[in-house]
Amino acid sequence: MQRIYVDNIEEAVQQLIPYLEDTSSTAHKAIYFDGWDGLAASAVLRAIAEDPPPSLLKIFNKIIHIDCSRWKSRRALQRTIAQEVLPHRVMDIFDRQDEEDDFCGIDEGSRAEIGFIGREILQVLMAHRCLVVFHNGSNDMVNLSAFGVPQPEFFGTKILWSFRERLRLNPGISEKVDDSNLFLYAHNDELWNFLLKIEAREIVGYTNKLGEAVEECCLYLLSLNSQGGNIMDYDWATHASNYWVCDGIIKGDQDDEAWEVAAALHQQINIKDYSSNSLPTFGDELNTPLERWILSRYNSVLYPWSTSFFLAGTASRSDPPSRPLPNDTFHQSNMLRVLKLCRCTFCFSAPPFGCCRNLRFLGLDGCKDHRVEEDEKQDRPAMECFQSLWVLDICHTDWEFALSPEITEQIARNIREVHIKKGRIWQHSFTWRQLQNLHKLRVIEPTSPWGTGQNDEFTNMVKLEFLDLSGDSTIQALPSMSGATSLKILILDDCVKLESVGPEGLPPSLESFSLDCCTRGDQNNNAQISHISLAGCARLVNFKLRGSLPNLEELDLSGTLVKTLDLKDKVVQAPCLKQIILLGCLQLLAILWPKNGMPKHTVLRIDSLVCLVQAELLQAYATIMDIRFLQTLVLESNVEFCWKSSRFHLNLCVPCTNKVEEQSYKKTTIGSGGHIMGPPRLKSIIPNAYITYMDVVVDNMTIDDCYNSAPQFQPLGSHVEIGDGISFTRMESTQVVKAIIFVMDKTELLHAHDNSSISTVIPEHMMSMGGEKLIWKHLKSCHIVRCPKLHTIFNIIWGYNKFRELVNFWAADLPMAHCIWSRQRARDIEDPVSFAKLQSIHLSSCPRLTFVLQFSRLYTLRRLETLHIVFCGDLRQVFPVEPEILTSIATSYRKDVLGFPNLKHIYFHQLFKLEHICQAKMFAPKLETIRVRGCWGLKRLPSVGRDSRPIVDCEEDWWEALEWDGPEAGHDPSLFRPRHSAYYKKPLPRVSVLRFGCCKKMATSCCRRLLLLPQRFRLNYFQMGVAASLCSLADKKHGARDDGPSDLHGNSGEGMEREDQGPHQQLLWQLSKKKGSYPVEFH
Repeated sequence: MQRIYVDNIEEAVQQLIPYLEDTSSTAHKAIYFDGWDGLAASAVLRAIAEDPPPSLLKIFNKIIHIDCSRWKSRRALQRTIAQEVLPHRVMDIFDRQDEEDDFCGIDEGSRAEIGFIGREILQVLMAHRCLVVFHNGSNDMVNLSAFGVPQPEFFGTKILWSFRERLRLNPGISEKVDDSNLFLYAHNDELWNFLLKIEAREIVGYTNKLGEAVEECCLYLLSLNSQGGNIMDYDWATHASNYWVCDGIIKGDQDDEAWEVAAALHQQINIKDYSSNSLPTFGDELNTPLERWILSRYNSVLYPWSTSFFLAGTASRSDPPSRPLPNDTFHQSNMLRVLKLCRCTFCFSAPPFGCCRNLRFLGLDGCKDHRVEEDEKQDRPAMECFQSLWVLDICHTDWEFALSPEITEQIARNIREVHIKKGRIWQHSFTWRQLQNLHKLRVIEPTSPWGTGQNDEFTNMVKLEFLDLSGDSTIQALPSMSGATSLKILILDDCVKLESVGPEGLPPSLESFSLDCCTRGDQNNNAQISHISLAGCARLVNFKLRGSLPNLEELDLSGTLVKTLDLKDKVVQAPCLKQIILLGCLQLLAILWPKNGMPKHTVLRIDSLVCLVQAELLQAYATIMDIRFLQTLVLESNVEFCWKSSRFHLNLCVPCTNKVEEQSYKKTTIGSGGHIMGPPRLKSIIPNAYITYMDVVVDNMTIDDCYNSAPQFQPLGSHVEIGDGISFTRMESTQVVKAIIFVMDKTELLHAHDNSSISTVIPEHMMSMGGEKLIWKHLKSCHIVRCPKLHTIFNIIWGYNKFRELVNFWAADLPMAHCIWSRQRARDIEDPVSFAKLQSIHLSSCPRLTFVLQFSRLYTLRRLETLHIVFCGDLRQVFPVEPEILTSIATSYRKDVLGFPNLKHIYFHQLFKLEHICQAKMFAPKLETIRVRGCWGLKRLPSVGRDSRPIVDCEEDWWEALEWDGPEAGHDPSLFRPRHSAYYKKPLPRVSVLRFGCCKKMATSCCRRLLLLPQRFRLNYFQMGVAASLCSLADKKHGARDDGPSDLHGNSGEGMEREDQGPHQQLLWQLSKKKGSYPVEFH
């Protein structure tokens, strides 16, 4: 610790520069400057950072000024550094990470620095020699290297810093500076007022509201504290701003602007350093207004010109009471504006200060009543002190006097604040509504009830902004506050007898609510409250609920702006909670649950911008619009959902409908058993391309069967639906990834549809996090449709069994899908668990699909019964087999044959490039039906049992080109029953002119097939136009009239069915009436 001898800021800068310019190996890399006993340190640091001398700039080519004198968090510190160093585009990372922390429920003060930003800062600053000037507003030393600042030991960085700023004069804070820093300080007994002026100028620079009064406010605080802060509780944290206005330092009288300025200054100063009434060493050396602000001990010396007077009758509460104050103590105090009496004795019915007509602040702390003889018979003198009183503070004092109408009127006229703690100012009750000008009311642990029993004590208190009723154990019902239209803060801490809160009687202006039932540490005095409803408090942002609430059954925060709801065990204990209602909470991002989640019978309802949740005992329905909210629905241990429902339907999507439609949808789709009633939205999968043999009708050959069998996807258990708008990219939060793994491993039915963002259901980097692995252990049925960017549907983790419960898989309309299950490294082992229960695979309209499942292990697929694949033009192999597995199959008990013991049905349609069903030879002893169309590259069928004789429905040319191994291998044409279409014909030659005969046949077939389509299909313009043209050409061949365009729907007379229309035109007209199609015209 070294002292420098300087008299002003300029000299201090000159004295510090040599220490900063010293680059020798023995020089200190970090220099702490404590100022003049804490004063003006920030001004010296600012002068060096903003106007460095040229000699300093020759050594350091980068000076970074970090002002965190008003400490928020480590994240805020790093943001300040980044603003000095990094480009603006990088700052978006802070916003994204803050959003992530909002979803995690991390409060702003606990947010840590970002590793990536730290590396970016380091990379930029490594190219410079840096001087860092740091105003540290925290309570501990900060290692700036963790934020990206190059380490002084290796990069020549110098750090000049200080704890001192904003009148932070706590002598204990400088003791936290360790020996690695060079500790410098200054001292001069004749400069205190000058230095205080500099400190005040620094404070003024932080806000535009403050003016010249700042210096005098600081002088008021320091001079009074130095006079005896150890014997007088000034309660600076509550009343500093009141003192400044009431004394007249900040001008404005009852003008709200004066109180706003005082409140702004209150926030800028480190008032918490004075809560313990610590004494600055120089306080008694300040030049203060002569005898204006007085602290008196044991006597009542008061001057006529004094404006603030604090009198301590005894040194402590344990001392015997002092002698009574003389009645004439304040008779000459016409200018007295602030008066606080601590542990004094006087006559309450005729107080000696009753004549102080200019009194603005009156405080009584631990005062005793001194009754005189025949006191009750005497006429009570006029209480002139209430004529202009603005603030009344009563602590540990029972001031029992009956307020006459005249006194009440005087009080009501001007008083702005009333603070009562462990005392009272009434005899039996008090109607607060009489004080119409009241802005702030604090009644903490009153010594007797103030309620009138009329429930109207706060009626029409339109100016009331702050209400604190903490510790009132007599309140059972909260009085109506609907008339307090300006109320912003409501505190009900330790109101243990209170039975309910709201929703009636609470104003919508409320912004902050607190019910803390553990502030007094009385574990045996459990709260009686059973119902808390702040529904409709549209401005409520801060909600605090703490302590043991054994009777709480309902919590309703509907319509509020609460962002985080903390219900963790260490915060609140509510074992009987039955309902949590959070409807219309648009800003809700996180709920922190108890360790074991909600109580068993709790009903949860949430409606916010990121989720819709309805959870009960037997069922839970959730629509998640932001995947990060998923972590809120999963307990931190990742072993259970927050609810106790046995079934759930989780819908991950961003709905395009409004809230009303969404709520209506939930009501109509959730049945009593938790099932989602009704099939999902249907859509045709038949491509608008030419299909060979469109006139061929095959019995029971429904090519869209795999797509529209919706009843098979009604969620009877755990159901997850992934819809449009959800993306898993850039998902880095560990807790979110673990929640996704838990949910997906828990789900039994998966339905992904209409999502244009995902390229895989779950990205590979999210398949594993810590010890959690996603192996889809409970998935039974999967339905994937209309996801245009989906490339690989499922990624597989190597080395783990997966999809052990999967029974059915369906996929359709996936134009970019390359495979269903990803490739993985081969391993020559038999896997009897993975896919062991898979029974059916249905694929349609996946034109770029090349394979379905690669045999990187020896999967058994013992239960596979159905392969249904249509319109997958690039599919070459359904089950490719790795060479290692082929070698293993070749050495098995059935040489070169892979068994499919339960395979019964194979449906292949328009698989132009298909070469193999399985790269290994297949044996399917229970095969019953094979239907194949347009698969000219397929040369082999599975071998079968001698008694099965499956039916093969196919083209004759394809059948004749098949390859066989012979009867001894169970692979011979004689073991199958081929069937060829009666309408089968050889392919037409490629010609440029369409013959009328062909038009007639095609028109007939087209109309017949269109009439057979289900009612739900709606033809588009192109499809109906082609059909209409064919019909027109065919009917011209028969000589039918063509009078020009006509509307098939009959919208014009020419379009109606006529006798002179051709048969095909009439048939198509009937078709359009039946189908409700788009209107088309004949040409």
